[in-house]
Amino acid sequence: MNAKRMGEIIAGEKWPVDAVVHSGARRAKETALIAHAELPSGIPISVEPRLYEATVAGFIAALRDLPDSAQTIVVVGHNPSLAEAALRLSGGGDKATLQRMAAKFPTAGLAMLEFDLVHWSELAAGKGRLAAFFTPSTLAEDD
Repeated sequence: MNAKRMGEIIAGEKWPVDAVVHSGARRAKETALIAHAELPSGIPISVEPRLYEATVAGFIAALRDLPDSAQTIVVVGHNPSLAEAALRLSGGGDKATLQRMAAKFPTAGLAMLEFDLVHWSELAAGKGRLAAFFTPSTLAEDD
């Protein structure tokens, strides 16, 4: 199950997750709940309906409204807006990994972006750094 594996990856990283947010659509909710189950208990999970069928600008606008109290947030959304937002926000990172993400951001793909922000409202194109990109096929190669 890809969502479970991605949840395990998130839990295994060095960034403690403060919150999980999803679009509210059935599959996004299911995916978020499966990944959330792999994280430490007590992490809040919420719905952000603007992530569903959002344009890239709308997707980023919804992220700008995330609570500043949460520094590391898992966002479960939909393509193409999720993939395009990840690309637009990534101003740096390993060039080969950025190219791989630009070529294909599949279902159950996981992009980890780092930002040097005080407030989520500061989120803008090019402000992030792609720290990691996982896909179900790259995880299968590791098995």
